[in-house]
Amino acid sequence: MPSQLWVSTAARRRRRRGTGDGERGPGRHVALLLVTVSSLLSVLLAVVVNVATGGDLPEPVAAYGWLAWPTVAVLTFTGVGLALWQHRLGPGGVPSASPVPPPTDDPVRPGELPVAPRLVGRDVELAAVEELVGAGAQVVVISAAGGTGKSALALAYAHGVREHFPDGQLFVPLNGASAAPTQPQDALIRMLRSVGRDAQERRGTIEELSVRFRSVVADRRLLVLLDDAVDAAQVRPLIPAGAGCLTLVTSRRLIADLPGAVLTLDALPPGQALELLTVTIGAERVAADPSGARRLVEICAGLPLALRIIGARLRARPNWAPSALADRLADESRRLDELRLGDRAIRSTFQSTYDELRDVDQLVFRRAGAHPGVLFGVESAARRCGLDLPLVRAALDRLVDAFLIEAPTPTSYRLHDLLRLFAGEMLDRTETPDDRAACLLRQMEWLRDLATSGRDISDERENILAVLRTSVAEGLTDQAWTLVEAVHPLLTAADDHVYRLQLWRSVAEAVADDRRTVRALRWISHSHGLAGEVERELTTAREAVAVAERLGDPAELAQTTRRLGEALRAHGRSDEAEAHLLRALRLFHRSHAVEEEIEVRSALGVLYNTLRRPERSIPTLERAAALLPPPETALHGYVVLGLAAGHKLAGHQAEASALTRRAFGIADRLNDEFLRGYCLHERGWLAVEDERHRDAEEDFRAMLEIFLRIRHGAGVGAAYQALGSALAAQGRRDEAAQAFRAAIDEYERLGNGKLAAEAGDSLSALDSPRQT
Repeated sequence: MPSQLWVSTAARRRRRRGTGDGERGPGRHVALLLVTVSSLLSVLLAVVVNVATGGDLPEPVAAYGWLAWPTVAVLTFTGVGLALWQHRLGPGGVPSASPVPPPTDDPVRPGELPVAPRLVGRDVELAAVEELVGAGAQVVVISAAGGTGKSALALAYAHGVREHFPDGQLFVPLNGASAAPTQPQDALIRMLRSVGRDAQERRGTIEELSVRFRSVVADRRLLVLLDDAVDAAQVRPLIPAGAGCLTLVTSRRLIADLPGAVLTLDALPPGQALELLTVTIGAERVAADPSGARRLVEICAGLPLALRIIGARLRARPNWAPSALADRLADESRRLDELRLGDRAIRSTFQSTYDELRDVDQLVFRRAGAHPGVLFGVESAARRCGLDLPLVRAALDRLVDAFLIEAPTPTSYRLHDLLRLFAGEMLDRTETPDDRAACLLRQMEWLRDLATSGRDISDERENILAVLRTSVAEGLTDQAWTLVEAVHPLLTAADDHVYRLQLWRSVAEAVADDRRTVRALRWISHSHGLAGEVERELTTAREAVAVAERLGDPAELAQTTRRLGEALRAHGRSDEAEAHLLRALRLFHRSHAVEEEIEVRSALGVLYNTLRRPERSIPTLERAAALLPPPETALHGYVVLGLAAGHKLAGHQAEASALTRRAFGIADRLNDEFLRGYCLHERGWLAVEDERHRDAEEDFRAMLEIFLRIRHGAGVGAAYQALGSALAAQGRRDEAAQAFRAAIDEYERLGNGKLAAEAGDSLSALDSPRQT
């Protein structure tokens, strides 16, 4: 490893300087000299003591015997001095280490940065780190979920600026995701060893080691990268304080209480994620199967680790197209199993963070995280978890800090797809089937209570559909039906037919009761009709009538017969439509269902106007108007508008204009976009009758805008066709042709061949020679 390499280099330098045990150099020579001198002094002292205590000297030096005792004193003091000097010498004959040694002329310069993977799609984040450091931050914390690429970002930046830190670069793995994170004391010992401190200096408490490390590097230009930190307490003792030092910290948790700046990372957006996959597997393979590559990017939820694992697997299988692996990953139950390669696995990345959580946070993560929808609020999460609201709110905040849950707004939470799958796995692994069912039932009860209370459900619409699909799959059909019945009355907006269709379809195939089935089919047919999808409208209406006939309920038979009549009218099958609408009228009249009778008469009036038979439409609609009860509803507007169309056909322009104005007033008072669109349609044709083609064009364009916005296909087609007629009357043939072609395209999309043919005839008429 790089750190070992630099320690070995430092050891070789110490050997060259004579600083190690048994090393050769000046220190060893000093030690030998001391031993020799001490031995000679010992011999001389023994001789002198012998003389001083009465021993004889040889004749030539006998005259100097009186010097024996002074010599003993001198030799004794010299020996003591030599002993003290020798005591100060460490092993090998060099002075022992002091707590903070003087600086050397040749300090160790570690270079421990691992190789950084190629950084793709993080230009903005890299620039953000540069900006933070440029603004004076000496500590930058990069926090993100596991697998997001925070270490890659930190390493890429560190390699880019290493020349600005000539005294070295330290890389310390803190192992925050492991069961045994690195202790600060162990990290300090490692760093002191890397910068060349010997064993004596690598002893002491955390506080002593931290002070020593800061002192050693105080005047150095040193870069420290602390990877995968647990929390601020682990990091704080490891931060150098020198003005020339920079510390980069990466963590799977949000660490905001350090003296520096914090940068958080999200998953890569689709464009950058595709770029990373392209870099990994090669542009040729992506170009050969772009749809498969895009599917892989979506499946990986933008996580760089997941994309690199997939890329490595594809590189090992050169004959595989991206679509082949995407097909294997499409099965959510196997997805996390497939996202592993060697010692790299998405599941283990998530698991390590999950294991660090406290018990209540784990419970909230798996129960709230397995939410069937995409975005959820704290109330929904609390009901799913079966816990008090404040407790769940606090747990969600901690999960956001751990990057297991995202908070895109202050009131909503979400998980990306891979974490959602992991939460589901934890729920299945930890909870019993009864516990899991209870989570779903509590959520359904909360949604039903929300709907019946009259509160706004707009933020929960997608969640309702997701819960319905999940509950049907789990066999909770009765509870799903109850939720649909609670939500349906709230769908009153002009464009709600799109959502209503999804709502009823979510339960239609699961219910086994004919009464429920016929109601679901009727509303599905109605929603197809509002969208202008006449083939689907007609098919579903026939199914509803068949079930109603089998059920034998006159009320349901009347409703489904009317629905079939309206579908046949839209399909251009006028005779059959009239027969079924008249049958429904008799059934409703017989059962004294006044509102339903009005609705059938309104439908018959539209049919007779379409057939240009005002003599039938006007009496039918006048009877409907007489039956209208207060208060004013949209039905009042449609009856009045039908009467206006009938009088226009009968040549009663004044009556038609007055009735159209009356219908407009109803639409404005009710703020009903659907009704307003058809009022514009009628007023536009009245303008055409008066040859006010500019006014007609203005009304038809306003009508088109409304029906495009509320996605009413039949209205869009009618608006384009009417606009084409107004433009043709002004001699604007190219614009008229464009409008007619748009009408044809819309009718063909809806499956209405009759109206498409009519629009085609109008287009052909533009190219016909003018009659003289």
